[in-house]
Amino acid sequence: MNNRERFVIYGAMALLIALNITVLANGRGPEAWAEGPADREHLGPAGTLTLVDAQDDPLVLRNTGGRLAWAPGDHARALSLALVHVGKAMGPLLEAREYRDEYGALEEELRERDQELADAMFAFRQEHKDVEPDDPDAAEVKQAFQAMLQRREQLRLQGTRRLGALATEHIERAYRDLIAAVEVVAGQHGIDLVYRFIPTGNEFKALGPAQAYTGIRARIALKYPPELDITDEVMEELALEVQ
Repeated sequence: MNNRERFVIYGAMALLIALNITVLANGRGPEAWAEGPADREHLGPAGTLTLVDAQDDPLVLRNTGGRLAWAPGDHARALSLALVHVGKAMGPLLEAREYRDEYGALEEELRERDQELADAMFAFRQEHKDVEPDDPDAAEVKQAFQAMLQRREQLRLQGTRRLGALATEHIERAYRDLIAAVEVVAGQHGIDLVYRFIPTGNEFKALGPAQAYTGIRARIALKYPPELDITDEVMEELALEVQ
């Protein structure tokens, strides 16, 4: 081997060693990038990724059930988040024909019963219209009429309570329908947590300070990316018109 051949071989070896030292010094090689060194868009695949802070304390990241986890257990992992404007969906839900028919039927039942009592009271007055205050039966007639009035008020109070109970049932049923739709949309997008919220730009429409503060407390999100709002998708799942 002459001097020129030695020079070429030793030079190539030196260049190769320099390249290896550079890769080792950087702590990563071209094989760590899925798209190659020219793109370097995707790192991996890797079972874990260890990051260290200024004190060299390690943080080990891993894929746990499709979520980024940094410690064992269910509470040390990243979760996907979304928001739903409950009021926007609940209003149209409660206006459903089913609910209107049920509420209207109960109102009609209560009106008919109240009218029956009113007719009975009118007939009673007509029957005893000639009874004078000094009549021996006057006290008994008055007591009977007062009992009819009291009965009517009791039935009206019961009717109000029945209407309130039915409205409460409708609200809960609509809420359950809303939750079912949220579950569907969240499952489609891999969303873990869905919070109810009111958009910060919505008007308060408060009639006093107390209502204004209630409106503030109901707005749990003060700043959020608009993309987190899945209300329209949930309404579409419920077959509601999106405005």
